[in-house]
Amino acid sequence: MAPTRPVRTAGRPPAVQTPPDPVQAPMAQAQEPLARARASLGAARHAARLEALLGDPRDPRNPYGRRALWAADPDALPAPPAGLPGIADVPGADQLARALRPLFRRDLALAHAWSIRPLSHAAVPHPAAALLGPAALLAAAGGVLHSTARIVDGLSRHQAAARQWRPVLATVFADLLACESLTAAALRSCPATAQHPHPHPDPDSGPGMDPAPAPGMDLDPGMDLDPGMDLDPDREMLAAVTGCLVPRLAVELLGDLELVLNECGFEGHSLERRTLARIVRHRVLAGAGRAATDAAQARIVRGLNAAHATGQDEGAQHTALLRGTGTAEAAGTGTAEEAGAAALARLARRLRAERRALRAACAATAVHDPADPAARALADRQGLLVLAARTLGACQAAAGTHRSFPGGAGWALLALGRITVRLGLPLPAPLPDAQPGVWEELVRRAANGVDCDLYARRPAW
Repeated sequence: MAPTRPVRTAGRPPAVQTPPDPVQAPMAQAQEPLARARASLGAARHAARLEALLGDPRDPRNPYGRRALWAADPDALPAPPAGLPGIADVPGADQLARALRPLFRRDLALAHAWSIRPLSHAAVPHPAAALLGPAALLAAAGGVLHSTARIVDGLSRHQAAARQWRPVLATVFADLLACESLTAAALRSCPATAQHPHPHPDPDSGPGMDPAPAPGMDLDPGMDLDPGMDLDPDREMLAAVTGCLVPRLAVELLGDLELVLNECGFEGHSLERRTLARIVRHRVLAGAGRAATDAAQARIVRGLNAAHATGQDEGAQHTALLRGTGTAEAAGTGTAEEAGAAALARLARRLRAERRALRAACAATAVHDPADPAARALADRQGLLVLAARTLGACQAAAGTHRSFPGGAGWALLALGRITVRLGLPLPAPLPDAQPGVWEELVRRAANGVDCDLYARRPAW
């Protein structure tokens, strides 16, 4: 069969499409889950080794412990140990972020000096460099949520007033998981050619560590992706939304955690408040500064302009919203699971209507200026809709797997409800109360030392 030649479309280069090989395509699809499982296992092994190298954060003699890091000058942090995972060791930017999560949880300044800054100055421009910052910020915020949940759980057993913070922390947990879903999707979309500028060993074949990371170099906190990089529009939109929205929401959630700690009697000199204050102070190193988020917001505006100019439908970013209005609505409300699925479908339908309204608003003006407040408002709406789609997509992907909580409707209902409110839309009624179930999951994780992310990993410290 001869290759087909598509009709030329304004703003798009012509492409030659060939039909999939009837033998190779099914084999490749069958190998994908195995490849993902092996990559995940490799990232988990690297993370465990990194955690051992970092040592106990409570040990006063540990050069990577809290006392040493908090006393160190920001420009004189300790050198990294041999064995720090890098892009040569971990296949895929999303798996690299998982491998580096112990570092992200330990200290943002250290994460910036050891991984984010060197990667941003790699010989080959690496789109993941701008995304590791949001991933690090989420990991750090998850650590504070973990300790705060343990505190509130202990107090609420004896003090009725402390129970008012349970719904607050459940909502923070759901928002964090939503941001994790978006960030992971953006990291997964990074092109393989940028992820691997030189060959790397199989993650399951041995340590395969570089003897030392690249030397640290200065970084502009407002760094942007290299404008010369040939990025796919969907991939660029994901990266822009992550760089704009995730840092803003993470800082908002850190403010909620500070409020809870303060109301529970933990003053500024306490370990928890000092940890939180250090994260807030160093958030600019993770891309949460005004310059970085404004630059990402401008990229969203340019992405909307490009989609309008070419007649492109950005529906790839909203696939989960479209799929979420299908069979789930027909499930009925016979069980709690069915009621949750039906509620998710109603929220998805409302958000899909908002997507249509956003497209109409974007089409009303040919070109939007990123400096225009109206254009920035459109970018914010686009960002929230992409976040909603990725949240629903993560929930759908986890449904039916061994990860029962991520596949349940509870956390997604809370997160999508918050997104709907942030968009200024009314919530469809009635919605089941998902907060108690999400709080119970958070308490179980806090009691058992399980991380507050989608993978529910148990860190050593």
